[in-house]
Amino acid sequence: MTSHNPLSLDFLAAKPVAAAKVLQTLESDIAAPYLEQVPIRILAPVVQAMENWPAARILDRLDVERNAAVFLQLNYRNVAALLRLQEESRRGQLLEILPAKLARPLARSLAYEENTVGAWMDISTPHFYPDLRVGDCLALLRKNAAPFGSSLMVVNRNHRLVGAVALDTLLTSPDDRTLDQLLDPGLEALAVEMSVQVARKASAWHRHGVLPVRSNSGTYLGTLSRLTLQQALLSNRTPQAPALGDSLLAQLARAMAETAGGLLKFSSNSAQHWQADHREHSHDR
Repeated sequence: MTSHNPLSLDFLAAKPVAAAKVLQTLESDIAAPYLEQVPIRILAPVVQAMENWPAARILDRLDVERNAAVFLQLNYRNVAALLRLQEESRRGQLLEILPAKLARPLARSLAYEENTVGAWMDISTPHFYPDLRVGDCLALLRKNAAPFGSSLMVVNRNHRLVGAVALDTLLTSPDDRTLDQLLDPGLEALAVEMSVQVARKASAWHRHGVLPVRSNSGTYLGTLSRLTLQQALLSNRTPQAPALGDSLLAQLARAMAETAGGLLKFSSNSAQHWQADHREHSHDR
C-alpha cells in the first residue's frame, strides 16, 4: 500500500482486527483501491472486524461483484447491517447478484408496511461498538456529513442495541474513554413493525429527538426522528375534500348529488308503495 498505510497481506491475514482498526481510519477512496487487490479470503475477516459505518463506506467503492463476494464470507447479521448502511443504488445492485437464498431475506428485511416505524426509519444512521474509543469515534464521525441526531447508537457484535451516548457527552469526554463507559442504557427502542400512531406515544420522545429501531429479535435496524414521525403521521391522515367553489367540478359534483338524492327519494317512495301493496295482498288472503 502507499505511505498512508504500510499494511502487508501477511499482516492483514495474521491480525485482521488490528488491520481493521487502521483501515477504518482511512478515507474510503484511499482504502478501497488497496483492498481491491486483497484476496477475498483475507479481506472478509478484516471487513468483519471493522466498525460497520466505515466498512460500508469502503464497500461502496469496491467493484459490486467483489462486494458481493465479501458478503458471502460474512455472517447474515453483519451482511444485513452493512447493506442497510450502503448507498441505496448499491443495495439494489447487490440484491440482484447475490444468491437468492441470501437476497430474499435481505430484501424482506428492507420492506415494511407504509404505516409502520420501519417504513420511516433512517437505516443509514452511524452506529458503533462499545469498545471504540471516543477519539477514534469522533474521527469517524467527522467523515459523516449527514446529521444523525443528538445521540449516537451503540450496538454489540451481535448487532443488538446496547444503549446510546449523548453527543454532548461524547464531545466533552477524554479521547481514551470507550463508548461503553458513557452509555445511557435506558434508551427506549421502537419495534420496527409498530404503527406510527403507537410510536408517537413512546415516553422517550419527551427526552430524545431520535429513537433507535429494533427488530422483533432485538437487532438494531436504524433510527426514527421526532420530525420524521410527525411527517409520517401527517401523511397517513385521510385527506380532506378540496373546496370546490363555483368551478365546473363543483357544478358537476352538485348535479351528481342532486341526482343521487332524486334516485334515493324515488327508491324510498317505491319501497313505500311496495310495502303498502304487499300489506293489501296479505289482507286479501
